[in-house]
Amino acid sequence: MKKIEGNKLVAVLLSAAMVTVVLAACTVDYEKLNKGINDLGKAIDGNSTVATSATVSEADTSAPISTTEESVTEETTPVPTGTATPSATPTPTPVPAADRVDFSDYSVDILSFSENFEVTTEEFEESSHSEEDDEVLFATFAGTRMVVTSAGSDNIRDAINLIVDGFYKEAEGAYKRMADKAKAELTLNGVIEEPYAVNVDFEYMTNGRTFSVLMSYTVEGRAEDETMVVDFASFDMLTGQYITPAVITYYPVNFENSLRIELENAIKSRPVQNEEENESTEPEAVTPAADEFERIFVGPTSVETQNHSYAMVYGIADGQIYSSVIEMDAYADFFNRYGASVFLG
Repeated sequence: MKKIEGNKLVAVLLSAAMVTVVLAACTVDYEKLNKGINDLGKAIDGNSTVATSATVSEADTSAPISTTEESVTEETTPVPTGTATPSATPTPTPVPAADRVDFSDYSVDILSFSENFEVTTEEFEESSHSEEDDEVLFATFAGTRMVVTSAGSDNIRDAINLIVDGFYKEAEGAYKRMADKAKAELTLNGVIEEPYAVNVDFEYMTNGRTFSVLMSYTVEGRAEDETMVVDFASFDMLTGQYITPAVITYYPVNFENSLRIELENAIKSRPVQNEEENESTEPEAVTPAADEFERIFVGPTSVETQNHSYAMVYGIADGQIYSSVIEMDAYADFFNRYGASVFLG
């Protein structure tokens, strides 16, 4: 073994020490290395998170996020609205305007049967003409109009007027239809064959307890349009009760058939008045048979006696009105209590 000198030994040891230091300095610190890698990973993750947040923020900015807000609806009391009243669509009817003419025949009568029962009548005449030529007459409407202006109560007055006015309006309707027909004839043919005439009439009678009205109207003009309409109505003046055979008798059919026979016999025995000599000559030539009376009406009469009760009986046959005063005592068995109080006193 070669012996090394002191100075050289020292130099060798220093060199070794330096090499050791260098090697020691070059030694890898794995713990720090791992820590550094972890820190780097965390830093990378942090950057990714920031980038992601930034992306979401950009998305939030570009696309608005819909948010649902809870809204509170204030309850209000509904205000009722009025229901619109339906209005009927009028169907216009070409009815020529009626002008009242001939005022010389105009009159008004007010008849009082008692302190609280009053009837008003009016005679009138109306006519309808062409609008282009007033000389062209379509139709006339004339006669009597009647209305109860006062009664024991408004109900009694209205009950009577409802029937009476209804019949008048029926006659008025016939007048308007005939006027329209004449107007159409003028339009089609340029001439009217014959103008129409509608006449309405009301006859009334009372015995102080019962008020009766005989109503009729006729249409004259062209033969196919001529007609006669007759109706009759009786009312209790105390109650307004509408009186019919079914109301006053137990056997209305038998009652009417008996009155038909009675009326036939009364007409047969009635003499005809000779206008020239003003005296009775012979019975009426034409007498309807009992079964030829289409309708029978019974109403009050002004004939009064102490021991007997009478009524006016009307019969309609072949468009004619026949009437006669008939004693009602013979028909007492037909009447119920109400009928007896009205017609037998």
